Amino acid sequence: MSAPARSGASDLLLALAVLSETPHPSHRAVAGALDLGALPEPAEYTQVLGMSVLPFASIYLGPEGMLGGEAADRVAGFWRAVGQTTPADADHLASLLGLYAALADAEAAEVDPARAALRRRARATLLWEHLLSWVPVFARAVEASGSAFYADWAALLVEALLGEAAELDPVEDLPRHLAEAPGLPDEIDGARDLARSLLTPVRSGVVLTRHDLARGARGLRLGMRVGERAFILASMLEQDAPATLDWFAAEAGRWADRHRQDAAMLGSVSSFWASRAEDTAAACRARQTTLQEVLADVV
Repeated sequence: MSAPARSGASDLLLALAVLSETPHPSHRAVAGALDLGALPEPAEYTQVLGMSVLPFASIYLGPEGMLGGEAADRVAGFWRAVGQTTPADADHLASLLGLYAALADAEAAEVDPARAALRRRARATLLWEHLLSWVPVFARAVEASGSAFYADWAALLVEALLGEAAELDPVEDLPRHLAEAPGLPDEIDGARDLARSLLTPVRSGVVLTRHDLARGARGLRLGMRVGERAFILASMLEQDAPATLDWFAAEAGRWADRHRQDAAMLGSVSSFWASRAEDTAAACRARQTTLQEVLADVV
């Protein structure tokens, strides 16, 4: 599946933005134009983008791993910096793609070379700081969600953004979202705090959904408690910490491999995410070894 030529880049991004929102009958033509097949039912959208892999930058870039917070504030600051009114959902994928398309169109229409260069710089900042810093990670999680429609949509989304990156000057510096992101805490008290840290993507380099956790619990033959993801993972740790840590380390290793696949295209961004996942795998195995030694001493 190939993205259209550069002249239609803004239209492509706007079309992809539309499909990141709740399906509507009017979206059928958009899906058809992108060769994505039949539009999914709203229930499929809810399961994938509404509950499992939410399309908000703050979830993947924020040290809290939740909506809002520091990452959302940084995104809102960019909207203000380019003279735009900040919408309520400023860090939603659709909003960011719409802003990017608007900046690209404004650059193309600008007759003053100096002002066009400024608009181009703003476009590059938005692309690398607030889109490519997290969208490929988000897309990998969407591709693993089990929805063929959204897997194809996510692949086309990344292809389109990488096409934009190829058209702009390369950016050497790591996005601030990532450069200033904390890793896993050195000292963690209790299963719930450990679970929250492991499930914060920018800290751990890992994106796990409730479906992933349910799969893990079944594989380890642990009880699956209903609740938020941190509650589920904490319950798994409380039931069998060594086994759960071993499972999470394996998941982190798989995520490191996924991130490394993007190295040629994303450079330092890919390296950041892969290193976080590798560090998480090592930290889980170290904690697992410590717990096993303690249990052996008790026995």
